[in-house]
Amino acid sequence: MAEEKTVITLICERAADVNDILDKSGNVQSVPGLKAIKLPCSGMIQPLMIEAALKAGAAGVIVCGCQIGDCYFREGNRMIRERLLGERPPNLKKTVDRRRVTALWLSRLQRGRFESEAKEFIAYVKNLDDAKPAPAKVEPAKPAAKAEEKPAAKAEEKAAAQTEEKAAAKSEEKAAAKSEEKAAAKSEEKAAKAEEKSTKSKDKAKSEGEASDKEQAESEEKKE
Repeated sequence: MAEEKTVITLICERAADVNDILDKSGNVQSVPGLKAIKLPCSGMIQPLMIEAALKAGAAGVIVCGCQIGDCYFREGNRMIRERLLGERPPNLKKTVDRRRVTALWLSRLQRGRFESEAKEFIAYVKNLDDAKPAPAKVEPAKPAAKAEEKPAAKAEEKAAAQTEEKAAAKSEEKAAAKSEEKAAAKSEEKAAKAEEKSTKSKDKAKSEGEASDKEQAESEEKKE
């Protein structure tokens, strides 16, 4: 069976009084799995300390300071509270699992509440560990050459399709041009025929008129 991880509490010396329940190693005897590190003020707690504890294998971190508005050093508890909320630099890194970090603001007389809240938090982070999913299977990466084949093939298909479209468009343009040329030629031919017919009609009328004038002249000569 794997050894259970420890939860670390970074606690102000003037917050909940835990002196009577600590052993020489800093373990909280009334709360199994909890180790305390005392500081003169919670304002001395830096996000890097929390991150270091988690990286070192702690299951979680409890920040414990004086009640808000009752800090011995005036603003220490407000400062760490704002850092944890991301309202004051430096902040916790985005990679930190915020579910494994909690904060308590207690007076020296609230040791009982400290113990009960710590036990609840330890049970909570233990459930996180128990519910942790198995690592996903990672398939071996495919060779880069194969990965590049698909984009290359698609590019060739696209280029071929564009070439076919251009060829079809040119063919249609040629067909349309030929059709226009043919229509223009027919129109010119019709116009030429009409003009020729008109010329013949004029010539015929002129010939008939000249013949009529000649007959009339001959008739007049005979009468004389």
